[in-house]
Amino acid sequence: MKKFNRIFVMLFASSLFLASCSSDDNSSNESLGDYDNGVFVLNEGNSTITTSSVTFISNSGAVEQDVFRNVNPEAAEMGTLLQSMFFDDTRAFIISGLANKITVVDRYTFKFIATISTDFRSPRYGVVVDGKAYVTNYDNYEVGSDDFLTVIDLSNYTTSRVAMNNWSEKIIEENGKIYIMNGYFGSGTSVTVFNPATNSIETTIPLGFSPNAFEEENGTLYVLGSEKLAKINLSTNTVVGTPITVAAATSAGARNLNIEDNKIYYTVDTAVFAMAANATAAPTVPLLTYESQSLYGRMYGFAVNDGKIYIADGGDFSSDSQIYIYSTTGTLLNPVAVGVGPNGFYFN
Repeated sequence: MKKFNRIFVMLFASSLFLASCSSDDNSSNESLGDYDNGVFVLNEGNSTITTSSVTFISNSGAVEQDVFRNVNPEAAEMGTLLQSMFFDDTRAFIISGLANKITVVDRYTFKFIATISTDFRSPRYGVVVDGKAYVTNYDNYEVGSDDFLTVIDLSNYTTSRVAMNNWSEKIIEENGKIYIMNGYFGSGTSVTVFNPATNSIETTIPLGFSPNAFEEENGTLYVLGSEKLAKINLSTNTVVGTPITVAAATSAGARNLNIEDNKIYYTVDTAVFAMAANATAAPTVPLLTYESQSLYGRMYGFAVNDGKIYIADGGDFSSDSQIYIYSTTGTLLNPVAVGVGPNGFYFN
């Protein structure tokens, strides 16, 4: 699942659209399939396998629930507690954290292609570089020293492992290098730079705080912790200046970093804050707040894209929930009903 709430850890030992989110555009007018212009909402579900699903919202606003089952009525289930989703040029890869597998579909038609189920243990996030996928795994949630990458050859879906020896969570690619966030609920205080050409760790960048989100923009890696925001120069792999304080230690903590049109967006509890990418101090007044009755699912998914802010509320993780779409000025545009436990947005 996207975020292992304490209750789940106890139970399981845990135009529209990094996590959170991914974006690839079809620049031609020719349709590549029924799902080539819109956003996928990943609904992680709960321990009941039939509650995991994918909702699609087209650029025209049409909503289709449970896309995978609609297109593939005879295919095996995707698994429980869907964690995240990532793409290559033609395929989408859907990670089930509890089933320890990835379901591969055509990203434009959503037709089932394959299931990958080897060399995973609590997989989290993935990225594709030069024909291979790299997926982070927690293994044992109580320690970070056993975390590893699953490397998938996408020509035949064979797999192998590379030890990380550090907390391994969110992952992105930039200029042929892979950046892995070493942070999970206050554990881990760095970012790992992995070189896929040598299949090895190149360096580790210390932060001084535990990260929970990061995003690259114009050669800078912005890394968010519950109280701090740091900027890493990717040409030198060093932290630039002093991290900005973004939330008080007594607050719910900052998370859900997104960067859009040279603005940084992040959340604290049910509030969204925004500031310029070159700001030296964080705002004190939120851009917007929303109402949530969810005990564990407030701001469970978040993204900013094309002048809109998207918020997913986890609800009660037993029944279908909603996402909320706002303008970047803070005006609610419309809510959209989705599945159980929506946790992420993925642009197609």
